[in-house]
Amino acid sequence: MATAAIRMSLMTGRAVPRACFARTSTTTTTSTITPGSRRLLTTSSPAKNAQANSSKAAGEQQHETMDWNTYFALRKTRRNYERAFMVPSALVSLLGAGYYFAQRDFDPTPIFGMDQVIVYGIGTVAAGLVGLAMGPVIGNSVFRAANSRAKPLVDRMDTEFLKHIARNRADPAANSISNPIPDYYGEKIKSVSEYRSWLRKQREFRRKSTFYV
Repeated sequence: MATAAIRMSLMTGRAVPRACFARTSTTTTTSTITPGSRRLLTTSSPAKNAQANSSKAAGEQQHETMDWNTYFALRKTRRNYERAFMVPSALVSLLGAGYYFAQRDFDPTPIFGMDQVIVYGIGTVAAGLVGLAMGPVIGNSVFRAANSRAKPLVDRMDTEFLKHIARNRADPAANSISNPIPDYYGEKIKSVSEYRSWLRKQREFRRKSTFYV
């Protein structure tokens, strides 16, 4: 009807009534953020940030490396610790066992068919040998406590070093009196140059065992 009235007004020249104009209302839409969408808009939580930082720190720690010269120097220091504690540990065990057996009353009844004095003497010597064997263990523990920061790297380098030794050493089946295998476990290696010399000796052993030269 509004369109027909406008056409009549244009033909007759009259003004168009105001009622003919439709009032258009503009509706404004507001965007609401639901709890689900709010979670999508929020940044990562502090717990996730802490986890990411710890993962990054662990990754950096895994990428820490140690050169072979430093490793062999620490390996030599560890061996010195082990040797240094052998004698004190043996003396402590020997004196402790001797004091213990000296406080006991001697009975003429034989033990295992032997006189008690002989048994006590054997026990004292055995205690000293046990202490001697425990010396390297104590020394290694002291070394690891004194070098706690380098301990993971030393353990990792120990694993790598043993892999190199196992891969490059000669077959012990060809070992003989005339051609003994040189340093099968690589215990005498103290530097990179000595490791290279060890490799040459292993090749020489293979050559002699193969061609009998």
